[in-house]
Amino acid sequence: MDNPSVPGVGTDGHQYSGYHGYWPTNIDQVEEHFGTMALLQQVVQTAHSKGIKVLLDYAMKHVHISSPIYAQHPEWFWPLAYNQTTCICGGGCSWDGDEGRRCWFTNYLPAWDFQLPAARAASVGNALWWIKQTNIDGFRLDAVKQIETSWISDLRTAVNQQVDQTKGHFYMVGETFDTGNRAFINSFVSPTLLDGQFDFPLRGAIVEGLLRRSGSLHDLDNFLGTNDSFYDPGIMSTFLGNHDLARVIETALDQPWAAWDNGGTSNWVGQPTLPMERAPFERLALGYTLLMTTKGIPLIYYGDEIGMPGSGDPDNRRMMIFDGLSQDQSWLKDRVSKLTKLRHDHPALWKGTRTTVSVTDDTYVYEKSYGADVLYVALNRADVPNTVTGLPSMSTDLISGSQVVGPAPMLPARSAMILQP
Repeated sequence: MDNPSVPGVGTDGHQYSGYHGYWPTNIDQVEEHFGTMALLQQVVQTAHSKGIKVLLDYAMKHVHISSPIYAQHPEWFWPLAYNQTTCICGGGCSWDGDEGRRCWFTNYLPAWDFQLPAARAASVGNALWWIKQTNIDGFRLDAVKQIETSWISDLRTAVNQQVDQTKGHFYMVGETFDTGNRAFINSFVSPTLLDGQFDFPLRGAIVEGLLRRSGSLHDLDNFLGTNDSFYDPGIMSTFLGNHDLARVIETALDQPWAAWDNGGTSNWVGQPTLPMERAPFERLALGYTLLMTTKGIPLIYYGDEIGMPGSGDPDNRRMMIFDGLSQDQSWLKDRVSKLTKLRHDHPALWKGTRTTVSVTDDTYVYEKSYGADVLYVALNRADVPNTVTGLPSMSTDLISGSQVVGPAPMLPARSAMILQP
């Protein structure tokens, strides 16, 4: 959507622009710095011709204060004053509950009052307009816990009636930034609401277990044992890094950052640089090995596939690097490419049943099976070689192409194998 061409002051006192698209002004226009509606339609059409589906990130919590719709219908938005305070999310009002649904992110982003049927209808109608105009295949819906659930159900009903019957199922995945409350995340996943959400708790378990080497891999196995079917029949989106956190490679350093670190002052000064050793890239590859052998729709935040460094916003949003990669970056990119191809070629990796084969503090082996497609995934997070057990007497490592003699092969430090008997 169109965003304002003037900056706004963030909670840290720095000035930010609306380059990210989260400050809608003219909600039926394309941001002019990106192009035109015709060009967006061409992008979607070209992607479809190559078998690629396209999702748009839809921000429905608020508009920018300069938006014409706010000027025309201020009654459709919550007032900034509430209970004798200025109702800013996290400052005057809570991010959660009733206050979280009415608070403004900043004093220049009026929050929609979706308790009002007219406001809800106008916003849902706009979301439908974008679907029909662009022929996209899904939405990533921002901050779903901070709007009325009735907005989501109204959109799902409208999509079922006006979109699904003509172009197939329209996928809707939500963002509820909660690192541990799976029941709350799951409360938005149903046939009448969202198809799935971003799996923040899974992200935390992978980062802690494989990248930060915290606790024992028994902990990761126990978590996965309850998580694999927790959101069924929802289709969750799995990830290691995103735009709200410091770059994930920082959690894989020899002295790792905290899993949910957003950088603090290093967002602006003393920003992290590219690691000069291979180990963090190998640990990140371990994380991607698990991610690509797990149910769900994996999200790769741009640049994480080459281990881009970075603190929190805005340092985690550096310009993408396409050329001049280091040897370690090229290695990681090739590994992620191999993993995504294996996921494409083997249904067991993305919809198969997981069965634990063996687990120690530092190693983890599980079987993935779907009909005749049976594979074994073996991980060693330690900085030394380790023997893993319970594997077939003879198999092929699909990552390296080498033959592996079981049942107890040796895994090099910080390495993984995907074995086909």
